[in-house]
Amino acid sequence: MSKTVVERFIALDILRGLTIIIMALDHSRDFFSLGFVAYAPTDIAITDIEVFLTRWITHFAAPTFMFLAGIGLYFASARRTKAELAKLAITRGLWLIFLELTLVGFFWCFSTDFIYHPKVAVLFALGIAMISMGVLIYLPKTVLIALVATMLLGHNMLDGITSDTLLWHLIHEPGETMLGGLHIRVVYPFVPWIGVMAMGFLFGPVTKMPRLSRQKIFLFVGLSFITLALLLRFFNIYGDPTIWNEYNSLSVSVMSFMNFTKYPPSLIYLGVLIGIAMVLLSVLDRDLGAWSNPLKDIGQVPFFFYVIHIPLLHLGGIALAYYSFGDASWLFSAPIAKSPEAYSYGSELLPTYLGWIAVVLLMWYPSKLFAELKQKRKDWWLSYL
Repeated sequence: MSKTVVERFIALDILRGLTIIIMALDHSRDFFSLGFVAYAPTDIAITDIEVFLTRWITHFAAPTFMFLAGIGLYFASARRTKAELAKLAITRGLWLIFLELTLVGFFWCFSTDFIYHPKVAVLFALGIAMISMGVLIYLPKTVLIALVATMLLGHNMLDGITSDTLLWHLIHEPGETMLGGLHIRVVYPFVPWIGVMAMGFLFGPVTKMPRLSRQKIFLFVGLSFITLALLLRFFNIYGDPTIWNEYNSLSVSVMSFMNFTKYPPSLIYLGVLIGIAMVLLSVLDRDLGAWSNPLKDIGQVPFFFYVIHIPLLHLGGIALAYYSFGDASWLFSAPIAKSPEAYSYGSELLPTYLGWIAVVLLMWYPSKLFAELKQKRKDWWLSYL
C-alpha cells in the first residue's frame, strides 16, 4: 500500500517563519534592553509609543504559533491513525515540557538558578496543549467546537476569581508560588492556550480546500474576529480585565486602547491577533516568489530556531553589557534581574533591533540546512526538532 502524500500548505510555513522572527524581537529586548524597555514596555505611565509598539507587535507570536501548531497537528493526522496521532501529540508535549525545565531554562539564565525557579512559559504551555490534544482528538467535532468556544469565550468570566494556589495559576491566573524548595513562576496558564491549539486543529480542514475557497474563509473569519474584538474593546463590554481610557495625548490613548491582556490571553487579545494571523494566511497563500524562501526555511524548523536563538541572544547581551559597563550580573539569574538604574546604552531600542537583526541573519542558513535535512530524511527523532 502506498503512503499518503501530504501536500505542504506553504502559507503556514511562511507565516510560522514570520512569527518566529517576530518572537525573536521580543527575546532580543529581554537581553539587549535596560530599564522600562525590558521590564515595563507596556506600562503607559512610563513607556513611549516606540517601545510600546515594539513590545505589542511581539504579542503576535504566541497565539499565532499555538494556532498554527494545531493546524500542524491536523496535517499529521493525514498519515496516522488516531492512536498514533495521540501518541505523537503526547510525546511531543512531554518533550517540550522537559526542554523548558532543562536546556531552555539554562539558556535563559546561564546559571543553576533555573533549577530552583522553574518557569511555566510558552514551551510548557505548548507541551500541555499538545498533551491535551492527545485526548481531545477523540471527541466528536461538535463537542470539541463547544469546548473550544467555552474556553476562549468564557475564560474571562473567571477574571474576578483570585487564588494563590498553584492549581489556579496553572488554570487561569499567572503568578508565583512555592512548592517545597522550588519557586514556581507560572506565566502561561493552560486553559486559553489549549483552546487556541484546538481551534487551529478545527481549522485544519480549511487548508485542504481549493486555494480560492480557503483564502476567502481565512480572510472572512480573520476580519470577523478582528472586528468583533475591537468592538468589544471600544465599548469596554467584555473580553479583557483592563479597560481603556481616553487621554489628552493621542499616543497614550492609542496605547491604552491597544494594551490588551496577554497573561492570561484575553478574548480581545486572541481575537485581534489570531484574526490578523488568519488574514495573513489568506494573503500569503499564493505564489510569492523567492523573497519568501528565508521565511519558509525558518518556518519549516521553528523549534530548531527557537532553541538555538536564545543562547545566541543571551551571549550577545552579555557581551554588550560587559563592553559597556564591565558588568552583566543581571543576565545570570532566573528570572533575569533588573539592570542597575545608572546603566544606559544611550539608546532605548537600537541595541534591541541590532541584536534581533543579527540573530535572524545568523540563524537563517543553519535553519535552511536543517530544513533540507528534514526533507531528505524521515528519522523519527527529527519530528521532535
